[in-house]
Amino acid sequence: MIRVGLIGAGFMGRNHFNEYEKLADRARVVALCDQDAVRRAGDWSNVGGNIGDQAGTKRNLGDIKPYSDFRELLADPRVDLIDICCPTFLHKPMTIEALKAGKHVLCEKPMALSVVDGDAMVAAAEAAPGLLMIAQCIRFWPEYVYLFDVVRDGRFGRCHALELRRQAETPTYSLNNWLGKPELSGGALLDLHIHDVDFAQHLFGRPAAVTAQGASRLTQGVDRVHALWHYPDGPAVQIQGYWDMPTGYGFNMGFTALFEGAAIVWNLAGDTPLTIFRDEAEPEQPEMPFGDTGFFGEIDYFLGCIERKAAPDRCPPAESRDAVALALAELRSIEAGQTVSIDLA
Repeated sequence: MIRVGLIGAGFMGRNHFNEYEKLADRARVVALCDQDAVRRAGDWSNVGGNIGDQAGTKRNLGDIKPYSDFRELLADPRVDLIDICCPTFLHKPMTIEALKAGKHVLCEKPMALSVVDGDAMVAAAEAAPGLLMIAQCIRFWPEYVYLFDVVRDGRFGRCHALELRRQAETPTYSLNNWLGKPELSGGALLDLHIHDVDFAQHLFGRPAAVTAQGASRLTQGVDRVHALWHYPDGPAVQIQGYWDMPTGYGFNMGFTALFEGAAIVWNLAGDTPLTIFRDEAEPEQPEMPFGDTGFFGEIDYFLGCIERKAAPDRCPPAESRDAVALALAELRSIEAGQTVSIDLA
């Protein structure tokens, strides 16, 4: 049994808590840390979100030990795994201290606000007995896993083009609006768009260059990004991410992938499941695992890594660091108004 200390009882912390309940034969949350006393007590009724468990609830936490100071949680000898679901600016210090305390660490995306901080986290993991994984949930989301497998096995031939999209109304559900403060969250570029940045590199590796345009309507950061990734011998890749839509727009993520022999289209919003289109054939809708999300998949996978004492090669920390570097390369393109060559050093 892997004993979990969960840090952060906001939107993402609540979703992680729910997944541990589904995995109760392998893991159990034994400690919960949050600076907000109401959340720490299990009242999550005012915690919103855009996907998964969107509507907050009140939970009976039973014998789960509450903490207001994460360092006190780190000192709890019962805890094997620290699950960090805090604002991004806290990821680096919390991860490094948890690793130094001998714990395994699952840290929410994005890895950090800078490449330098990501490098420090990778180095800390390499020097520690515990394992580190960044919770890049899209790598484990069923529809994206299907797309990854199709690209890898070539069943529809070569991929010619890929559009990744992530579209949302303004997130107003974070505690003290930390998401709306780019110095704490990295803005839409690092908090929202990073999902598709990471998945594109997961599929095709790093591009030779990126060209991006951005817009800022709500914050001092980038609220909207449209990016083209350049692969000299690879597919045309377009990635869009924004959270500047008016209230009521909701949330969507999805993709359109064009192969030699088919096209695959999926959107989370709407009633149409992932669909394969082929010339002179009826559209096909392969069955996806019912009710599974990337939150469940990433936690299930990382628990397996801990049980096997094996590094998470499906989602290595170095690639999460590279995702931050690629997103910041897009930011440089936005600011310079020109294409930026990729050098992830």
